[in-house]
Amino acid sequence: MRAFLLGLVAVVSLALSLAWAGDVGSVRDLSDDLKNLRKGRLSLADITLLDVRIGRDTLDDVQSRFGKAKLFREPPGSVSADNELCYSSDVPSDETWVIFGSGPMGGWSHITQFQVLSRAPQRLACTSSSGVSRAVATQSGIRLGMPLQELSAKLGRPTDKGQGFVIFSFTQKSDHPKRPDFEMLSGVMATITNDRVTSFRVFLIESN
Repeated sequence: MRAFLLGLVAVVSLALSLAWAGDVGSVRDLSDDLKNLRKGRLSLADITLLDVRIGRDTLDDVQSRFGKAKLFREPPGSVSADNELCYSSDVPSDETWVIFGSGPMGGWSHITQFQVLSRAPQRLACTSSSGVSRAVATQSGIRLGMPLQELSAKLGRPTDKGQGFVIFSFTQKSDHPKRPDFEMLSGVMATITNDRVTSFRVFLIESN
């Protein structure tokens, strides 16, 4: 089982497409290491953003709600790269970007992760949308500007942290009645400046 979980973490790390750049500008710059997984899972409210829920909704659903957008593969050329859609606020002074992604565990169609950023992502030409603003938050309240203390009160102690970032990662057996033997991996990654969230990524996948 331990070997399986380590393999699953490796697959997820690849699917999350995180490339260490040395300077943590956003969650897209973080290392792909997931350490010290804790038993448990994110709530449905944690994995729902703008009425888009990981595992339930698809990239087509996203486009039907926020408009057509160019589909990107990140990182480019990788066989396990996520398909991603990027949207930005249509208010020039509102520097907020939202990215929805689907990786191999979602069949490159069902949402497996989303990101909310306070700086423009590199290499992505994002589509402006009136649905994106600084007020964007998960149903559970995870948002830009959230105090780190409040985030930790919601998710528990970080399973990993470093200069300018924290990670909360969880694992447990699937709670889906048709997939009792599947393993579920979920988590939140966030960058922190002055003890407040400046970007975050939420992910959840299941695998057998």
